[in-house]
Parts: sequence; C-alpha cells; structure tokens
Amino acid sequence: MKIIFKNLLNFFLIFFIFVLLSKNIYGNQAYFDLSDSEIEIQTNFNGKEVIIFGLTEPNFDTILTIKGPNQNTVINKKERFFGLWINSKRMIYKDLPSIFFVASSSPIDEILNQDSIIKKSLYFEESLLNLVTQRNFNFNEDNKSKNWNKNLIKIKKNINFFKEYNIKIVDDKLFQTRVFFPPNTVPGDYEKNIFQINNKKIISQKNKKIVIKKTGLGNKIFNLAHDKPIFYGIFCIIFAIFSGLFAATVFRRW
Repeated sequence: MKIIFKNLLNFFLIFFIFVLLSKNIYGNQAYFDLSDSEIEIQTNFNGKEVIIFGLTEPNFDTILTIKGPNQNTVINKKERFFGLWINSKRMIYKDLPSIFFVASSSPIDEILNQDSIIKKSLYFEESLLNLVTQRNFNFNEDNKSKNWNKNLIKIKKNINFFKEYNIKIVDDKLFQTRVFFPPNTVPGDYEKNIFQINNKKIISQKNKKIVIKKTGLGNKIFNLAHDKPIFYGIFCIIFAIFSGLFAATVFRRW
C-alpha cells in the first residue's frame, strides 16, 4: 500500500511541477520521470513494475523504448540426421539488447516514417536490420534471414523480454505507461528513451537510465561467477562433493 501511495505521489508531484512551468520553457521538449530508477534483485525477486510519466505537447505522439544490457544471443535450428534431431545451424546476434520494451501513444508505423524507425531502432524487426550477426550456414530461399529474425523475436516475446505497451495520453498534456521487468531480468544498465513525434517527424528526444543490480548473497555469488570463474567452479565442485557426502550419511542412518 505504501509503494502504491509513493508512486501516485511521485506521479502527481511531477505533473504539477510541469504544469507550473511556462510553456516557453518546455515547448517541444519531452519531460518525463519514473517511479524507480534503481531496482534491486534479491533471492525473492518476482519482477518489478515501473511507472513512467511526463508531459507532452497537444497533438503530439509519444514513443518510449527501454533497452539493455547488450549481449550476444545464440539461436539454433535443429535438423534430422539419421533419425536424430541435432542443432545443425546456428546464428549469433552480436550485442543484442537482452530486453527491449517499446510503448507508443499510437501505432508506430502510422506516426513515424520507416527510415526514422530503422535509424532509431524503434521496433523489434527494424532493430535487427543493422545488427551484426555470425552464422555457420548460407541463406537461401528456404532459409532466409527474415525467418531467423521472426523466430528470435518470438522467443524473446515468449519470455517477456521483448514486449509492446501502450502510452496513455491525458488531456493532451500528460502521458503515462507501466512496464514490467520479469523475474529473470539480467542485471545491468537499461537505457530509456522518450521521443516526441509530430507530422511523422521526431521533434525531441530525452533519455535516462534504470540500474538493475543484484544484492545480498545472490550478488556475491553473481560477482564471484563473473569476476573469478575458476574459484567459482572450484567452489561448486567442493560444495557438490560435501552435499553428496552429507546426503549419503543422512540416508545411511535411515
């Protein structure tokens, strides 16, 4: 209840601050804020909803994107050989955002031209066009890059890492949307960009960051695994051996 009250208080506070500002100060500029700029992932983390809100101009449309952190993503295709299904083809997408959320006040392809959508990577398909990839096969009529991109997007959508939201516009002045970071969100920095659109042109752009980090014991284990993988591997082996010996001792007594 306290969290909901805090979010509503922040929402209305920002709204009244912006309303009191002169139009000459914020004309054609995208002003926005969010309920949480830092999210902590603990062992009981079940995901987190973030409210994003701000001011817009009358008759303007708004587009929001949240992306990050970038990492290589591998997609495999299985084929049947001698009765067995094996991963025969592989595509690696270089520096692909692990999460890509997009929200808009109207359908993006209706409020912005295709060149701008591609240039700013404002939608799932267009964001893959200029992405560097690595593969162990050649494309042909039966195996096109477009099919691989569609499968990648489908996989990402199924785990809620690629997701589309709607932006609500109130009285042609205030916009708001809610996005949800799933429980398996990757720690790191997430870029948030707000675009103000008018007559199919980007009038202004603002950006902020959300920092998602592990805390507590989970953070120590995470850092150990990434900073000192050899020690982490030795620790896991020793832990597995002692766990096995302990379990064997307990069951022997029974």
